[in-house]
Amino acid sequence: MHSPERGILCAGCPHRAAYLALKEATRRRRGHVICGNVGCTATGEMYPAAATCPGGMEKLLPRYRQEVPADGAPEAPARPVCVHLASDVEIATDDAPERFGNLAGEGEVTILAALASSKRFLAREAIEQLGARMLELGADTVAVLDPFDAARCAEELAGLLDTPGVHGVIFASPCTQLQRAHPLDPVEVDPYMCVGCHRCFQITACPALSFAPPVYTVDPERCAGCDLCCNYCRTRVIYTPRARMSPAERAGARRAACR
Repeated sequence: MHSPERGILCAGCPHRAAYLALKEATRRRRGHVICGNVGCTATGEMYPAAATCPGGMEKLLPRYRQEVPADGAPEAPARPVCVHLASDVEIATDDAPERFGNLAGEGEVTILAALASSKRFLAREAIEQLGARMLELGADTVAVLDPFDAARCAEELAGLLDTPGVHGVIFASPCTQLQRAHPLDPVEVDPYMCVGCHRCFQITACPALSFAPPVYTVDPERCAGCDLCCNYCRTRVIYTPRARMSPAERAGARRAACR
């Protein structure tokens, strides 16, 4: 497993999975804004769209950079939905009430998405405290989701986006760097069945994926075994050794790898 790079999310990063879940949930909703910080202390502060941008923050096009909407700004367009991402540490800091004091004015529906991945927030008690803090910041409800459980994320986010108000969502999954001592087995691409459609990389921009014409390959030293790319392979030729495991069992394996 490689060390973190500035401005680029690591292979297996739960922040990438969280952004993709939010992007998928909002992509058919007109006027939505996804803003905030999808980075961490290792990669640095990053605009959410940089999570899936090949080359990371340095290559992100300016038009993808959406600032946090300011309440009452005359030039601000209608914003039915605003998704505001933040790291767990940002929400837990003392200045959080000032930083997130305008959540209700950011959109008719505002989702404050907390990326709970640091070592400090591995325990259930810490997650509960983070949820309580989000309620203090103005959230009407708080949901805890595994960002790699795409089906449940889609279901829960669809319900929240249909309900006006401020909602807190905690995407709880450990940082891939915490699994360095006990990494999960990597996925594999079938070189005889891959059609080289680029979809896995175009959607996830995972640095463990690379194109070796005419097919894609996975760097086993870089792959963290998150299985995110498997969700986006139309031809189903990316194989995971966790295929028979439920989402809860996969989440348990990621947490067990941190011990």
